[in-house]
Amino acid sequence: MKIHRVTGLVRFAVLMTGAALILSPAACVKVSQISGTPVTQTGNMVLIPAGEFKMGDPYKESYNDELPVHQVFVGAFYLEKYLVTGRQWKEVYDWAAAHGYEFDNAGLAEAGDHPVQTVNWYDVVKWLNARSEKEGRTPAYYTDSARTAVYKTGRVDLTGGMVKWTSTGYRLPTEAEWEKAARGGLDGQHYPWPSQGGDYFDHMDCTKANNFNCNIGRTTPVGNYPANGYGLYDMAGNVWEWIWDWSDDGWYGRPGAAEGDTRGPDSGSYRVQRGGGWNEIPFVQRCACRGKRVAGYADIFLGFRAASGRP
Repeated sequence: MKIHRVTGLVRFAVLMTGAALILSPAACVKVSQISGTPVTQTGNMVLIPAGEFKMGDPYKESYNDELPVHQVFVGAFYLEKYLVTGRQWKEVYDWAAAHGYEFDNAGLAEAGDHPVQTVNWYDVVKWLNARSEKEGRTPAYYTDSARTAVYKTGRVDLTGGMVKWTSTGYRLPTEAEWEKAARGGLDGQHYPWPSQGGDYFDHMDCTKANNFNCNIGRTTPVGNYPANGYGLYDMAGNVWEWIWDWSDDGWYGRPGAAEGDTRGPDSGSYRVQRGGGWNEIPFVQRCACRGKRVAGYADIFLGFRAASGRP
């Protein structure tokens, strides 16, 4: 597939199940005009309500790793409505470098309000810990099962037991959390907007997402396209998003995939990525589409957003 040359990049300096969620006094509640779902937002963190949804491709127009469609319960959690921007990344990155954190990549962005990219999974997880510490939150990721040693350096293949899932700290969403959030309260759609029936290509709309077919050839500012039913932006297009889960092409057929608050396989060779990037065709920007990369991979079409057990 052809990938456009990216110019004008800004290089930065080198180096929760939610059963007891707490709403702050600053929480704002609105009703989505898309799904009719009440949307609770605290700052830029949006409450994704607890509930079941149908995970996978309802149209069977995909690869086998998106099948079978299965019902999954996901507890309430928070997800940031925007992708992490270049400006956000640099602010935390500079703080982290002065507080014992080490990264493989310094991060790139077209501009401060564009999504950061060229960061690998290890960079992202450590950055989320640094952001948590910087804001006085409890970090989510640790290098031991007792969860006493905060993950700050090196490449550690963390397991679920090394994560404080319901802490106030920032973390990556699980694959089930991400897909539930992307669907915005609407089941049976191709994309994060009303797009039921027909073929996925019939519903692609360049006013709703940044993709290869729209001939932009680069990232766009976060929030540049309409939000989905939960008030989340860029759940399709702009950059792929790193996810917590290990990848397993046969996972949806295994019992663990349908468990409540599933967090994916215990191990693997790749980590999941979701959402599709600016360089991709509409097919991979469907809500159900699953990508994967080795955790040490970094490129100009891959970024992330923050989740949390609490606001």
